Amino acid sequence: MKPSFPRLLGRWSLVTGYWLLLSCRATTSRPAFIPLPSATSAAVELEIPAATRALAETLAKDSVSLATIREADGYIDSGWLDAVTLERTGKRPLGRDVVRVRAWINPSKLFWSELVVEATYRPLTDPSRPERELDAMLPEDHPLQRRIAGSLRKLIEQYGDADALKSLNQPKPAAIKPESSKARKDSSGVKRDTLHLSPSRHVRLHPFLQ
Repeated sequence: MKPSFPRLLGRWSLVTGYWLLLSCRATTSRPAFIPLPSATSAAVELEIPAATRALAETLAKDSVSLATIREADGYIDSGWLDAVTLERTGKRPLGRDVVRVRAWINPSKLFWSELVVEATYRPLTDPSRPERELDAMLPEDHPLQRRIAGSLRKLIEQYGDADALKSLNQPKPAAIKPESSKARKDSSGVKRDTLHLSPSRHVRLHPFLQ
């Protein structure tokens, strides 16, 4: 028997109320800033504490050292890591030799959570600017980005949407390369291949997860 509309509305109100409460709590361990726009995201059929724990365990199994795991708040932070060993480091965070992983776990649809993961470094130092403004996303082909992509793929395989994974595993069409450096500019409007998912699916993936 399907639940009545008032009951569904009540459940959604609880989810919304929980998120508002989490955002306004003075004791939350989340930072005041939000993820960078190009952070990787995906959704899993787990509520926030379980999704946070599953993501932390998967990252740890993939050798990403973590300093902060807050299941109730839905937040993970590795602190600054050596880019090669992915272990904690006291080196000055400057350049791609020192990296950082942060993850925000937010409510999605009922009983689902959205995982938003960013991998950053600091390309420069500027004492006159807030520290957050110095963070930049690592390029998509960086080993840490690929490791995060693998971690998220495992979680989607276990807790996500099977149809989305089926689309994810389809081969991409061959890339079109210009014939020469003097080739005329392409006016066809063709863009770099991206993954297209059904609007009804609540899984959003960064292009390098393809």
